[in-house]
Amino acid sequence: MQKHLLLNFVFVALISWLGGGANGQLAPNDTHALTRRNSTGLSDVVTWDANSVFINGQRIFILSAEVHPWRLPNPDLWADVFEKIKANGFNTVSFYVNWALHFPTPDTNNGQGDFQKGTYRDIQRFIDEAKKAGLWLIARPGPYINAETTGGGFPGWVGNIAGSLRTNNPNFKQAWTPYMTVISKIIAKNQISNGGPIILVQAENEFSASASNSPYMQDVIDTYRSNGVVVPITHNDQHAGQAGNFSPDLPGQGRVNIYCGDSYPQGANRWAQVQSIYWSAHKNVAPNNPLCLAEFGGGFLLNWGAGLPARGGTGYEKFSNDLTDQHFETIFYKENYAQTTTILSIYMLFGGTNWGQTAAPVAYTSYDYGGGIDENRVPRLKMNEMKLQGLFLRVSRDLLAANLVANGTNYTTSAIMYAAELRNPQTQAGFYMVRHKDSTSTALTTTQLNVTTSRGSLLIPRVGQLTFNGRDAKILVTDYTFGSKGTKILYSTTEIMTWTSIGATDYILVYAAPGETGETAFLFDTAPSVNMGTSNTSTSTFNGGVLTLNYGLQGTQFFTIRSGSSTVVVIALDKPTAYTWSAPIISGPGAFGNFFAVGTNETVLVGGPFLVRGASISGDTLSLVGDLNGTTTPLEVIAPPRVHKISWNGKKIPVSQSGHSSLQGNIGSARPSISLPSLTDWKVSGGLPELGVDFDDSGFTLADLTITNYTNLPPLAGDKVLYSQQYGFYGGNIISRGHFNASGLETGIRLSVQGGFAFGYSAWLNGIFLGSNVGSATVSMTTDLWDFPARSLKQGQDNVIVVVQDHTGISETNTNGGKEPRGIRGYEIIGGQVPFAEWRIQGNQGGAKEAPDSFRGYLNEGGLYAERVGAHLPGFPDDSWPNGSPTTGLKKAGINFYRTSFDLNLPDGFDIPIRLSINPREISSRFRVQIYLNGWQFGKYINDIGPQTLFVLPEGLLRRKGTNTLALSLWSLDQEGASIAGLQLVADGSFETSLQFKDVDAPDFAAQRRGRPTALPVEPM
Repeated sequence: MQKHLLLNFVFVALISWLGGGANGQLAPNDTHALTRRNSTGLSDVVTWDANSVFINGQRIFILSAEVHPWRLPNPDLWADVFEKIKANGFNTVSFYVNWALHFPTPDTNNGQGDFQKGTYRDIQRFIDEAKKAGLWLIARPGPYINAETTGGGFPGWVGNIAGSLRTNNPNFKQAWTPYMTVISKIIAKNQISNGGPIILVQAENEFSASASNSPYMQDVIDTYRSNGVVVPITHNDQHAGQAGNFSPDLPGQGRVNIYCGDSYPQGANRWAQVQSIYWSAHKNVAPNNPLCLAEFGGGFLLNWGAGLPARGGTGYEKFSNDLTDQHFETIFYKENYAQTTTILSIYMLFGGTNWGQTAAPVAYTSYDYGGGIDENRVPRLKMNEMKLQGLFLRVSRDLLAANLVANGTNYTTSAIMYAAELRNPQTQAGFYMVRHKDSTSTALTTTQLNVTTSRGSLLIPRVGQLTFNGRDAKILVTDYTFGSKGTKILYSTTEIMTWTSIGATDYILVYAAPGETGETAFLFDTAPSVNMGTSNTSTSTFNGGVLTLNYGLQGTQFFTIRSGSSTVVVIALDKPTAYTWSAPIISGPGAFGNFFAVGTNETVLVGGPFLVRGASISGDTLSLVGDLNGTTTPLEVIAPPRVHKISWNGKKIPVSQSGHSSLQGNIGSARPSISLPSLTDWKVSGGLPELGVDFDDSGFTLADLTITNYTNLPPLAGDKVLYSQQYGFYGGNIISRGHFNASGLETGIRLSVQGGFAFGYSAWLNGIFLGSNVGSATVSMTTDLWDFPARSLKQGQDNVIVVVQDHTGISETNTNGGKEPRGIRGYEIIGGQVPFAEWRIQGNQGGAKEAPDSFRGYLNEGGLYAERVGAHLPGFPDDSWPNGSPTTGLKKAGINFYRTSFDLNLPDGFDIPIRLSINPREISSRFRVQIYLNGWQFGKYINDIGPQTLFVLPEGLLRRKGTNTLALSLWSLDQEGASIAGLQLVADGSFETSLQFKDVDAPDFAAQRRGRPTALPVEPM
């Protein structure tokens, strides 16, 4: 007993010396035991040191994919995206929560917000699906989240409060506190210490502080802690160079646990140089934190107008195939690892769609972002590159405690090549990141590399050269230990994809470009036996305890090494072949049995399929589930010896054993022939009955306010405030009707209208068209003078000005107190000096407070007459509407509304992503289209601004079997009218899949508008 007490005393003293207790603890199962570990003092499940994060005492590289729940509004598809993320090397998902969607009013659900099950607002399901897929989560609930989201994620009503936003303004604190309290409790319930997948929580986003507003950050942090959040709190400083805002290593309020920066280094028009600034900047501002990049470009944002006049696709297709493709990932991401980054979140990995009115003015409908998974859920080639990197990072634990030794051009025999050396001080494992010094170079270059090993300094390869063909980078290792027997690689000139132990054999996969040569040297005490397989060009030599394999890279090769009781199989792959291999884990027991943890998971190796979503073993059968993108795919599986049978998506696959003990077979089935229906049989109604002088607008909201809290952007003219936010309308089209009694001297009206980039508006007097401001991708507000046509006034009578405005979302700004209004900023009658008797404003039916569609949400609809009466919904009674097609269109300025239906019968077992394609007119034709699929507003098309012509129709919202309703609003801003050149459905491929699809049960017209009046047909324009 005395001896045990003494040992315990020594152990506690050692922990204290290392920074234990509330600030740190010893890592009992970590290979680098003598390291300082920090904790929040509230939990030790997630800890960290200056190198990396630990989960349950194990170092982990956080490779995170950014995904936003509302940008994929069918919750049944979240699992699909998560499984694709997990299968391609990521272990974490980072996600925003959008305050605006959960609190359309300050007192939504008595201050508890709207997190309705079965909708995109079901944050609990999002969390559950991530855990089911085996992914950690980084929660980023704001309050501010994102400049590409309407209001930055702030509800529209927040702009109405007095004072500035994102400061310690007490009115602002009162506004955000209910939301942050509710979301903090959801996070706390789902954090890892309570059995959930949330490991980190971000406070605010991209926020630069000053002495006057840093208490706001502290209030956010205190709200997390007071509601039970015990995991580390992070912050994303919007500085690639990392300015140090809120760093725990610098003085000030609002300090977080782990400080992060963000960076989007790639240019939008040409390749950029890598930014080798993160390591030095981080050491200056947060030396006791791991280097964290909370956002790093997975693509980049395209704005309205991008790509014109060469329009096509969503706009992102043009760029994702070059500037942010797999070569970008190879160069830029490996540079991040070279600078010791161990928390890396890719923004966006899956961008999704800014459907409804959820976009900010800088973004259009598609939020594809050029991410690894496109807007229609199809993985791009760049996901394969991420799989190679992710699988390497998850098994290369020595890298996570490696320090940057040096970098430069002195490592290579070619002066145009560059390398960075990282070394683990405990194990002496070395990692060399090698690339062209000019990271934009497309040169074909050969070189050798000087490395430091346990056998001294070496120039590698000893035979031949390293080859770098253009934009390429390699991570080469020295003294790298792997496998259950602790086999050590002295060096390798091919990159390691992954390793695993299956049965009594250790497998390591290496790769390089086709036609390159590889040289991998192992350390053995005695000469092992080596089988180089069927290759006639591969050789092995053993000299002085070093076994060296030399081989060419072409297809798949197996090399077997036996030394005593140890068996190592090297699988050498050319890079395209490596893309087709996966390493799914076999789930183990416990709450996190399906999460990858070094040394605890059983793994199988699978070659061939387009996507392996998961694997499980029962008895002698390995069950694989996934997707194929061809009719027949060769399958090769390395599994435990007990496995003799394989099933794919529930079907038994005939297999045979190869000469290297793998199981081989073929999977796939006949590809279905898909014929998508034509879009015909349209019906039409006029969309602007409000133009009529005798239109009854008594149901519109009376705009009677004379003061505003938008004090930095006050009205420019007129005695009434006509800002839509102040009357409860926060998105979509706005209709304003101003009444005045004409003296007969009036000659025109001056209007100042603010709607965000690419907005537009049209104006009428007594139903007579005055003109339109057609909008610009770079203009947010405009002032125009409209002349009254001769004989358009009704002297001594009521005259009506009608302004129809499209706005492109609310901007949360860094100026003007963070606010920017939408609507008419100023109005002035020219001549006559007659005041307006009244103004009335209409946005979406019921505004945010009483919107009838509580399922799709208040932002789904705008103020158009057809939207207000539900003509965009399935089941709307349009029998009395005349026939009319949007390809015929309007004969004058105004808006028509069109409806049609089409039937689908897509085959089960196949994922067939579908889009709506709009054929554009010449740019001189100024018109706007809104697209509604089964009641969901899933696209805004602007012909003269662009660039988007393809609009995703997501599975589930699109009914795979049965009738779909497609509706369009077509708004001509020109007196001459407008029409769409063509409309058709197109498919993004056909993928055999294990996915099961079902329709989203959103309400139709009868369920949602029961008891409400329906629209009478209005004569089309």
